[in-house]
Amino acid sequence: MRRGLLVVAIATACGPSSSEVRTARETLYNADPHVILKLAAEAAEGEKYRIGSVDEHEMTFVTAPKFYSSTGDLESAGADNIVVIRPGSLRVEFIVRVLAADPHHVGVTVTPRTFQAIAGSPKPRELGPDDPYLPSFVTGRADALSLAIYQRAKSYALASPGGS
Repeated sequence: MRRGLLVVAIATACGPSSSEVRTARETLYNADPHVILKLAAEAAEGEKYRIGSVDEHEMTFVTAPKFYSSTGDLESAGADNIVVIRPGSLRVEFIVRVLAADPHHVGVTVTPRTFQAIAGSPKPRELGPDDPYLPSFVTGRADALSLAIYQRAKSYALASPGGS
């Protein structure tokens, strides 16, 4: 019995459920797009992402790149604030867009932009969001950011998708 409880506790502590992620991705907000963009940026900063470029006309921002090992460990900067890139290392940033669903409602998308260092190649390989070689930790971080944005902006949310 105790083992079963431990498994349940570990499973629930691992991250958001698929229904929570789906809600975060599909929710529409009844708010000015600039308000949602600001809340999304605050959520990203709360998740320890620095904000890189912001385009208020396109209602988009990109997080500053972070470097990870192929297993998802954050590659930290060493001397002179330089990150050592190894074969398999990944440069990950997230593109956050506030999109008009109709004249009065907006949605938010979080899309990873990922480049992987390849041994013997001076040019990294881009891994698209649907690339089968994209490590699951990248999509997991995108999902976590989507959920953080939803949590920050949920006071503007319309009824949850699917009526839940």
